[in-house]
Amino acid sequence: MSFFKRIFAKRKKGIGQEIKRPAIIERMAAPEKIKEGETLRIVVSGHFSNLSWSLDEAEATTKNNDITVIVIGKKKTGVMSAQALKPYETTVEVKKLKKGRYKIKAAKGPASILELEVK
Repeated sequence: MSFFKRIFAKRKKGIGQEIKRPAIIERMAAPEKIKEGETLRIVVSGHFSNLSWSLDEAEATTKNNDITVIVIGKKKTGVMSAQALKPYETTVEVKKLKKGRYKIKAAKGPASILELEVK
């Protein structure tokens, strides 16, 4: 069997399945002060490594006085796409914060750490 017949005759395993991975967060923006009971809105932006990736979900987890923001991207396996950065921007909401000082961090990427005071 020739090389080309083998390539086109066999179907690769796993084609069409979804891959999910954390995306790189370049920038975050949030207010420095909010009142207790208010919803904190964090604007997150960054990029995906190629054009086949898309935004799946964005969430924030609170542990002690740290808020960690994570953005998940998804793509289908076996999809060919151009190697170009694909930007994204989304807003993450955090509710039920108690009084105190918080640090907002990105799970992945060079985004600077923000400080928040809840009064």
